[in-house]
Amino acid sequence: MEEVLLSGTFEHSLDPKGRVTLPARYREYFQSGAVLVSFPDGEPCVSVFHPDTWKKFDARNIEPLDTFNDPAAAWRARSIYMNQDVVDPDGQGRVQLGKQIEKAGLSGKVIIIGARTHLEIWDPDTFAQRMAQMGGRDA
Repeated sequence: MEEVLLSGTFEHSLDPKGRVTLPARYREYFQSGAVLVSFPDGEPCVSVFHPDTWKKFDARNIEPLDTFNDPAAAWRARSIYMNQDVVDPDGQGRVQLGKQIEKAGLSGKVIIIGARTHLEIWDPDTFAQRMAQMGGRDA
């Protein structure tokens, strides 16, 4: 897989079946699958990783956790993996968000942003509030 730096801001909507269409410029990149993660102590969004990029993220950030001697690390790893879905986009580039919808507070319209190594799917109001808190420009 060729490394792709994911960037941009895209407005999309959830369909009645809980699917969202990935941005057109990244559909080919995710055609082999997508890893959907809602981090338990992270931002209130759904992170969308390419499977190969997720493996690198896991090796760098999760695998080194001492899950045998540190109960907090064990629960962090458990929480990440129990809240993860691996999905295959359909022919129109849509992914089923499933349980991720509720965890990220998504309904109707969504904002998809490129975050370098992955995409993030946000509720537009939550994203605008977070940007304001962090001193960023209005999305």
